[in-house]
Amino acid sequence: MTRCFLPILYAWFALLLAVHPAMAQGEANWDKQFQAQVQEWMNAIASRDPQFKEWQNARTEVQTLGANQHQWLVSIKQSGHQVGYMVIGETPEPKPQARFVLLEYGVGDYILFDDAFAPREVAAEPVYDGFASHWLIAQSAPTTQMVNAKTGEMYPTAFHANEPVMSKLSPDAVVHPGEQLTQTRILKPTSEDPFDQIGWMHQLYSNKRITWGQLWQQQAEQSRITFTVPLYHEQVLAPYVVGSLHLWNDQNPYVGVWDEGLRFVPFTYADQVGQFHVNETSSPAE
Repeated sequence: MTRCFLPILYAWFALLLAVHPAMAQGEANWDKQFQAQVQEWMNAIASRDPQFKEWQNARTEVQTLGANQHQWLVSIKQSGHQVGYMVIGETPEPKPQARFVLLEYGVGDYILFDDAFAPREVAAEPVYDGFASHWLIAQSAPTTQMVNAKTGEMYPTAFHANEPVMSKLSPDAVVHPGEQLTQTRILKPTSEDPFDQIGWMHQLYSNKRITWGQLWQQQAEQSRITFTVPLYHEQVLAPYVVGSLHLWNDQNPYVGVWDEGLRFVPFTYADQVGQFHVNETSSPAE
């Protein structure tokens, strides 16, 4: 019996020796592409928006988000402290080279899934979905609990996540390799509390939609834009003050809102999950 097994074992060893170098080479190539893309986007943003100047020559750390989600959190640090982050996804289509997309990015001391707000439970899984991003804590089956990924707020166990939206966006709605940040607008250069002016509350049930063109034409000194998004099957209404606007390749718009720092998401995503409100002293340009 031993003689019968020996040829099989030799064949397995030979196969492993042949496959392992190829796998290692593939992983090295993927990592090289990923790191190069991170630097390309960091430089593109920092060179066009002065709010991101600390990104220049900053260091990065990468964390995988969830299991088999093909999403990564890039933590950006300058002199040992946080200065921002990016969330990068990978398109599922099989291609000779990895195709990365920029799902979200932000600047400030606190990033998504920041250790300062992380739950202490061992079984806390990071789940990314834009404004609905959270840590999922597995408790005694079938009970789970969610913790807001940006603020650390813990939600009641009765709250449940909606179907994911960010991962189902059209590839045309997000930034791809080679695209450049071509236009920027700063509307509110410092963080503002949406409850300082509550005119947006009177517009919550309005069906009027504000387009990207109307957002871009708003005058910073004359208007204030609030963005509201219902979360977790409308158990939570999250309001944010719009701080900045970015346009990539003159065609892919991203909206920056104040939320423990400034965070940018694709306008297509924001328009799908929430609603923009212009304060009552100014109406959006047509």
